[in-house]
Amino acid sequence: MKKNQTLVIIGAGGHGLVVADCAESIGHYSEVIFLDDCLDKLKDKSHWHIAGPIASWVEYGENVDFIVAIGNNTLRASLLQQLSAENCCLATLIHPTAFISKHSYIGPGVVIFAKAVVNIGARIDEGCIINTAATIDHDCHIQAYCHISPGVNIAGGVNVGKLSWLGIGSSVVEYITIAENTHSGAGAVITKSTQSNKLYLGVPALPVRSLI
Repeated sequence: MKKNQTLVIIGAGGHGLVVADCAESIGHYSEVIFLDDCLDKLKDKSHWHIAGPIASWVEYGENVDFIVAIGNNTLRASLLQQLSAENCCLATLIHPTAFISKHSYIGPGVVIFAKAVVNIGARIDEGCIINTAATIDHDCHIQAYCHISPGVNIAGGVNVGKLSWLGIGSSVVEYITIAENTHSGAGAVITKSTQSNKLYLGVPALPVRSLI
């Protein structure tokens, strides 16, 4: 897919600013535009500006790249699916200090931040966030729309189901399955395969409540 010179970032919160900073570090884009429903969110906070509400993405068509910078997995998934349905160009942003094996797969709409590692045989599907200094070891599969928080360590051969969120500093032992829409709290250590739609806390991590 061709790259355009303008990047439209949907979502102007703190995560969006990190995405913009990552894009600047890459150096490809000559212009970065934010869309957010709070039009004064960036006032006096950055040199970027908000060009319009989120719904105005339809005005940009095929002449820009898009990235959805919204931490909520479900909302990010919905927006990415709308963009894909209209054949919009989804950016993939990888910070220059990240290590990405040439034998891995990184899907569209993915952001990978500073000092992250994606090792050989790993697969990162559409719309995932691989946050600062997270490590994804060999042969892992991170399914679509997951958020892997800063400092998360995932051992080899782990399958992380779509829409899952692993909280800051979580660890996952090798060759287990994280079910769809699993959430883990900060510092959780997941030693066994999980159940869908559950929040896991502790060391070792145990399910504490349902998410639906």
